[in-house]
Amino acid sequence: MLFGKIPVKDFLSKIQTGNCDVCPSIGEDDAMIKTEGEYLVIHSDPITEAGKDAGFLSVTVACNDVNMKGVPCKWVLTTILLSKKENLDKVIEGINEACRIIGCSVIGGHTEVTRGLNQDIVTTTALSFSNKIMKLSDAKAGHYIGFFGYTGLEGTWILANEFEDELLKRGIKKETIEKAKQLRNFISVQDKALRVKDYVIAMHDATEGGVYQALLEVAKASKNKVVINKKPRMLEETLEITKALRINPYTLISSGAFIVITDKPKKIEELGGEIIGKIVEGEDVLEVEGEGVFKEDFYEELVRFESNYYGWG
Repeated sequence: MLFGKIPVKDFLSKIQTGNCDVCPSIGEDDAMIKTEGEYLVIHSDPITEAGKDAGFLSVTVACNDVNMKGVPCKWVLTTILLSKKENLDKVIEGINEACRIIGCSVIGGHTEVTRGLNQDIVTTTALSFSNKIMKLSDAKAGHYIGFFGYTGLEGTWILANEFEDELLKRGIKKETIEKAKQLRNFISVQDKALRVKDYVIAMHDATEGGVYQALLEVAKASKNKVVINKKPRMLEETLEITKALRINPYTLISSGAFIVITDKPKKIEELGGEIIGKIVEGEDVLEVEGEGVFKEDFYEELVRFESNYYGWG
């Protein structure tokens, strides 16, 4: 049995969608609905792969998606499903910390102890307003692909927290693991996204399936080929940990990193991003120079590793 996020192409056509200005589609991080002169930006995301700090991660990751429309996250609703009541204070502490960092507020939700859970699950719906539409399908041939953040950042943080003993057994230094545990401080992208928003056509964050999946979704949304001629940057901790666990860092969950589509490449570099490729006319595939051409969705490496490690598969 496979676990993890199901590719949207497997079920999107079965869902009744509509009455929205940006509706569910491949590569779109949020729905957008026009209200009185503005657009309501909405995104919902569960945290199921991180047993520790699920409250903090849930709010941060959901708000990251809202930030991809070039707006700050304003409000969140949190649904907390606990494996035991004693975990509630820790989850709330994480939610509050994320809200303080981002500047958003909890406006509702639901909390319960749920039978049959091995770990807590927190789902956050994040909301904001925008005065304009920003969508990934506006990406066209000739636009540049920019990258902010670091490949595999969130996954590295989760692996360091959840599999410390295994990493030590495989020769990773305690110092490296401790550095990786500090990466939670870099998962929020709001400051970077707001700084770059006026110089991009669209933005897309790299979550399940990692940076390669995000780039493939750019190809699908634009209906053109994405060609990558420079590997997205990566921290040394990520390189060491993924190598030890035989994980592909480019398909490892990467919240904290995001893709930008731009016609102003020099400005992106001035703002701390890097230009890693371009959109060209052709079939909607991802081509990574020196590695190959990819058309099918990438399976999330964290889920694959956990499934093998715990014998879920």
